[in-house]
Amino acid sequence: MKKVFTVFSISLFYLAGIILAGCSQNGTPSPNAPMSPPLQPMQQPAAPPQQLSLYMVPLDQTGFSMETIQANKKKLETEPNNVQALVSLGDANFMIQRFEKSQEYYEQALKTDPKNINARLSLSNCYIFMQKPEEAVKQLDQLLAIQKDYPEALFNKGLILLQSKRDPVGAKQTWTQLIGRHPDHPLAQEVKTELGRM
Repeated sequence: MKKVFTVFSISLFYLAGIILAGCSQNGTPSPNAPMSPPLQPMQQPAAPPQQLSLYMVPLDQTGFSMETIQANKKKLETEPNNVQALVSLGDANFMIQRFEKSQEYYEQALKTDPKNINARLSLSNCYIFMQKPEEAVKQLDQLLAIQKDYPEALFNKGLILLQSKRDPVGAKQTWTQLIGRHPDHPLAQEVKTELGRM
């Protein structure tokens, strides 16, 4: 049985790929490379069902340059509770998979601003990659206590309950709430297919 962080890592590496875009080699095949014969229509395999991925907070890529990172660290020397700098440093560490350090920055930001939605959601994601699903759900519950029926929190909580906690009943209840409160939200549309398979 695969651990949950291997499933969720798709989203993380997708985000990291944004930063590294343009650094990959040209994917054009060599003129001398043999061409594979095209599949006949009846031989085309059916596409596997799309697997749901953890919702990740969109990150500000401008905060990942060394100049910005050093500036934020310098800022914290005189303003240790600067939420913007703390969250930016948390994001930068998250992108390079330094989850424990990222956790520290997010937690410090939340001490100053407990209602910071993005910091709490990102902290929950840190716990997932650190294989601490109970802590991840705890953060999502605190977020939902601040902002009831927040769709991204409901989506992630259902996914964690299903894939990590092995609690399909709890996942179904959470996603049913998401669909009921936000029927037209893109994340609600994603879970409808999954609910149909449960």
